[in-house]
Amino acid sequence: MKTVRIADLRPGDHIFSDRKSRLYFHHGIYVGDQMVIHLMGPSKTYNLRPCERCEFKPQAGIFKTCLGCFLNGHSLYRYEYDVSYLKLVFKRSGSCSIWDCRLANQVVETGYRLLEDKSFGSYNFFLNNCEDFAVYCKTGKAMSNQTAGLFGFNLVGAVGYHATKEIYEAVTN
Repeated sequence: MKTVRIADLRPGDHIFSDRKSRLYFHHGIYVGDQMVIHLMGPSKTYNLRPCERCEFKPQAGIFKTCLGCFLNGHSLYRYEYDVSYLKLVFKRSGSCSIWDCRLANQVVETGYRLLEDKSFGSYNFFLNNCEDFAVYCKTGKAMSNQTAGLFGFNLVGAVGYHATKEIYEAVTN
C-alpha cells in the first residue's frame, strides 16, 4: 500500500489509516478542509480532552473530526474502487473494492446525512464498522473487506460473510 499526501485528498475520497501495527485499519470519508466523517467504535481514550481544532472527544458514533484526530499519528491511505477481483484477492484486505462508486458530491452528501441523522446503527467491529460506513457512503452498500477477508476471498467466504451480515442486520433492525 502506498501512502497518500494530504494535499492530494479530494472531498469524497474514502481514506483509511493503519492501527495496531497494521492489524486493522480505520476508515472514513474525507469531506474537505482537512475534515473527515467516520464511524467510531468504543474507545479506551474517553478521558482525553477535546481536540483544539475540531473539539472532538473520543466516543462511539458517527463524527466529523479533523484529519489529525482521524489519523491519530498513523499513516494515510486512499481506498481504491472498481478494481479487478484478482487485485482484490491479492491486495491487503480493507484497501479496495470491486464496486463502482458514486460521484464525490453524492459521497459527501451521504456522509453528512448519516452524521446528521446518526442513522447508520450501532458500531460492531465485525458487522457494522467504519469500513462498512465508508463503503456505504461511496457505493450505497455496507461492506467490510477486512471482515469479509476473515471468511476468505472465495465463494464460500463471500456466502458466509453475507449470510452473517444479513442475520445481524435482521436482528438489529
